[in-house]
Amino acid sequence: MIELSIEHMERLEAALQETPEKIPRAAARAINRAAHTARTEAARKARQEYVIRHGDVIKTVKVYPASEADLSASVISKGSVIPLIKFKVNPKTPQPKRRKPLTATVRKGEGGPIARAFTAQMKSGYIGVFQRAGKPRYPINQLYGPSIPQMIGSRSVSQWVEERAREKLSERLEHEINRALED
Repeated sequence: MIELSIEHMERLEAALQETPEKIPRAAARAINRAAHTARTEAARKARQEYVIRHGDVIKTVKVYPASEADLSASVISKGSVIPLIKFKVNPKTPQPKRRKPLTATVRKGEGGPIARAFTAQMKSGYIGVFQRAGKPRYPINQLYGPSIPQMIGSRSVSQWVEERAREKLSERLEHEINRALED
């Protein structure tokens, strides 16, 4: 959640003391820009740490903007676990005679072979990474990586996003003050 701190409000009130009716609008605009920056930075940092596409991250993140009445914006990511095939997997296609173990990388710089895992195509045409549940042929279980909310919620990503959002909020507050004074 992105909210104005006391020091931000004091700066706004001091700069716009002659026109206090402009304070809520300026604050809401600055908060909303910081919220959208947080969304973009979350996707950027998640891509630096994990083997995931930018668009896949952005799709799960929703910004609930601030208004003049409620000066807080929320940036929330919702999503379920992602099939392992969406990450870096070798081989990506079914290999019936393959003797080497399947390898997967979810987090950059990490990963490796997965015991008894294989790539298979279902009758529907879906290709995924599976693993046998027991000795017989069936049942098989699909393997998954983390969800995007888990990636964004990791300590390194969330701290990075909060820092960038705070920086953008301060920057945009100055811009909005100047804009309100020009009107």
